[in-house]
Parts: sequence; C-alpha cells; structure tokens
Amino acid sequence: MAKEYARRFYNSKAWKQCRSSFISYRISIDGGMCQQCKDELGFIVDHKEEITPGNINNPDITLNHNNFRYLCLSCHTQKTFGNDARYVFNSKGEVIPI
Repeated sequence: MAKEYARRFYNSKAWKQCRSSFISYRISIDGGMCQQCKDELGFIVDHKEEITPGNINNPDITLNHNNFRYLCLSCHTQKTFGNDARYVFNSKGEVIPI
C-alpha cells in the first residue's frame, strides 16, 4: 500500500498514464518480462530512486521512464524488504504479512 504522502500521486491521472505507457513500452521490448529476474512477467512499475516527501513533486523522479523498472512481485518484494521479507504484495499492490 502506498505511503500516506504518496497516495494522491499514485491515484493521479498523470501517474496512471505514465505507468501505462511504460508497461506498453516494456511489452514491446520483451513481452513485459521482469527487468530483474527475466523469468516472470512484470507486475509493478518500480521507481529506481524511491519517491520521498522531498521529491514527490519532481516529475524527473516520479514520471520519468528512466527512473522506472518493471518488476515481478517476487523481485519487488525482495527489493523492498530484502532477505528479511516478512511481507508480500497482493494483486492490488497491498502489503500482506507472510
């Protein structure tokens, strides 16, 4: 689930259009495979440089395809929680305890 300060951004038309165009781009390249493991289909458009309260209004961070990766659920969970993953993301992007 998005952090409170980012909810408005993730519900914005700009993000939804940008996210959709990035997914279409990735599908045109390799069918939409995870950019990290390349074994699973991508599922989450991940920001390489994380969104923070200090940069959330910077479109070079939030809406820039060069700052995105298309990751499967497993790789995104590993990136977010590391080896101590005690959570996973469901199909709605909500955090679920393992």
